[in-house]
Amino acid sequence: MRTNPTTSRPGVSTIEEKSIGRIDQIIGPVLDVTFPPGKLPYIYNALVVKSRDTDGKQINVTCEVQQL
Repeated sequence: MRTNPTTSRPGVSTIEEKSIGRIDQIIGPVLDVTFPPGKLPYIYNALVVKSRDTDGKQINVTCEVQQL
C-alpha cells in the first residue's frame, strides 16, 4: 500500500517519500492499516491499495486516511 498526498489546492504540501503499509483487517468500509514507526500518513491523505483480481487484472482502490 502506498500513500499519496493530496495536491488539489495551493498551499498543500507534498510528500516526496511514499510509505508502504500493510492491511491488517477490513470491517465493512474500514481498513486497519499498519505502517512502520514514524511513517504514518497524515489525516485526509489518500491511501492507494494496489492488487490484482483473480484474472490477473490490476485493481487500484483509493481510500482516505482518518483518525480513530
